[in-house]
Amino acid sequence: MLTSSTDWGPAVCSIGGVGCPANDCFCSDNHWGYSYWDGEGWQDYQVGADSSPISDGAVEGWRWGPFGGSELFPDLSPAQPLLAATPALDWLHSQQSAVDGGYGSMGAVAETLFAIGANNLSTADWKHQADSPSLQSYVTSKGAAYSLSGVDAAGKLAVGLSATGNCWPLDALRPMDFYSPTTGVFMGTYGTGSEPQSWAILGTLTLDQDVPENALEYLCDAQQSDSGWEWQADFGSDKNSTSLATQALISGGEPITSSVIVDALNFLKSAQNDNGGFTYDPKSAWGTDSDTNSTAYVVQALLAAGQDPTSSDWTVSDNNPISYLLSMQLPDGNFEYKPGQGPNRLATRQAVPALLGRSFPLKVTELEACYGLFMPVLYK
Repeated sequence: MLTSSTDWGPAVCSIGGVGCPANDCFCSDNHWGYSYWDGEGWQDYQVGADSSPISDGAVEGWRWGPFGGSELFPDLSPAQPLLAATPALDWLHSQQSAVDGGYGSMGAVAETLFAIGANNLSTADWKHQADSPSLQSYVTSKGAAYSLSGVDAAGKLAVGLSATGNCWPLDALRPMDFYSPTTGVFMGTYGTGSEPQSWAILGTLTLDQDVPENALEYLCDAQQSDSGWEWQADFGSDKNSTSLATQALISGGEPITSSVIVDALNFLKSAQNDNGGFTYDPKSAWGTDSDTNSTAYVVQALLAAGQDPTSSDWTVSDNNPISYLLSMQLPDGNFEYKPGQGPNRLATRQAVPALLGRSFPLKVTELEACYGLFMPVLYK
């Protein structure tokens, strides 16, 4: 953040590289406006940021735009999704093991990394109790073995650890360790389906490494005739695999205006129900009810494509994907997979990044190595 001293106090010139330089803070007709959420809407502060009182649980918002109050920005996102993420994270925290700092398996831990990383939380500080093992200690001891289970696991590990400011287990495999120059795709336990390819691409990008063009082309070509992607060959297109592939391709450089992405979004739209949520497979013989997991993944794909999940394009019968997710939250903060099914850890983990407005990869950074336990096996 860049600021400048003025006669009426400090002025915010730039946040995250957006705005004006400190030596010319008012170089544009736009400025950084400062508001707070009062429980029903965004309200403008009548004092500068250096004089505004902030209490625990407050939600503050900054907006780059023309001079004037928040009434100029009717499209400002409501804060309810952000507020819903807080008790969800608290509930996940309460479920952490006080014995080893994990959640029963590295697969469950990887999904937890996405949730806490979406809120910029650190695994070193994520402990059931102050004297309990941290989530970071669990990942450091189990991460290398997890990465050996497949390229999708290596990709998830990369996305999760990058987002949480963690280190890379010394002997863990990176997604590029599974890449075959001969075939041009990522190889592994689950073959060459779109799901492992998508995680491999996202994991490679999040580690600030280049993805081979052949791998991106392969994922593009894996789009089915109905414009969706399938988890594995002959499984049929589903919304989760399509949402993941959409994020991977956009992150890899595919324009959001390309026919590949536009057609993918149309496929996702075909699975939206009247309650605003999405089903895993609109052709399923086992039911097409909306579920939290699929809806959260679709929201992330929409965000990656520059779409507003609450816009009229994604509203059905006055319901949208965000309102559906909010309706699935139980009083103690967790989310149900489907109505009436009770607390669900996976649904809660997957809802949080969507509610926080984050798509994959959550963060791009190189990771320093830390102690691991297993030697890698390379796939070529």
